Amino acid sequence: MDALVGIIGAGPAGISTAVQLRRYDVDSIVFERSDIGGLVRNAYLIENSMFFPGGIRGEDFVNLLREYVRKYGLRIIHADVKKVVKNGNFRIMADGREYEFKYLVVASGTYPRKLPYDGVKYHITEIDGFRDEILIVGGGDIALDYALSMSERARRVTVLYRSRIRALPALVRYVRKRGNIVIKKGEIKGIINKRDKKRVLTTTGVWEVDEVLAAIGRVPNIDMVKGIEDERLFIIGDAKNAPYRQTTMAIGDGIKAAMDIWRCENEDPCGDR
Repeated sequence: MDALVGIIGAGPAGISTAVQLRRYDVDSIVFERSDIGGLVRNAYLIENSMFFPGGIRGEDFVNLLREYVRKYGLRIIHADVKKVVKNGNFRIMADGREYEFKYLVVASGTYPRKLPYDGVKYHITEIDGFRDEILIVGGGDIALDYALSMSERARRVTVLYRSRIRALPALVRYVRKRGNIVIKKGEIKGIINKRDKKRVLTTTGVWEVDEVLAAIGRVPNIDMVKGIEDERLFIIGDAKNAPYRQTTMAIGDGIKAAMDIWRCENEDPCGDR
């Protein structure tokens, strides 16, 4: 085997699993298709962690994850895991070769629900520089969090929600205090992509904007283990907890998964967890 534990995803859940395993002297390999951090890098402010009473920006939190990777010498392979094969142990293809593990932790997060239009972006990291007009579609936590982030990088931000605002009341209060954020009820009916603008057709009228950023829901990214049921498979973090996507829950999931793996190896059968 290449390591006892394979971990798919280098967000808060995956990194906390790897760190706790290292404290048990258990080797692991983390697979991440892009940079570490996952969706948390998009967060305007993480406030529900007792360790950061003043809150912490998503990018600053990602920097802390990078520091943990360095401190514990975690092995991270930047590759997209498309499929896992269970044949006794877990086997995955990544980085041009096959890896084998006794335990597999899936901390692969979620992927966005898509609008049926071209030219829509789904993460704030896809938008560089300053913009004049930004339209954000959605009425949940992520949509309003995106609005706060983009309000610092755009002259005007409009949040378009279809039925009702479902976001945390604290987020709604923050948004309403920003003079350049407008919240409107409506629905997109079409997008015409021009060279430097987007003409958005909605139930409330036609708008010309620089970017359309959608946050209309997330789907667990677990297709790579579809059909696999095994007591040595752990699905954690946002991949398991949707729609309860919280950084603190993901970290707790990762620590618990590592503790369960150690118990499986040293104390109790895995099926008792």
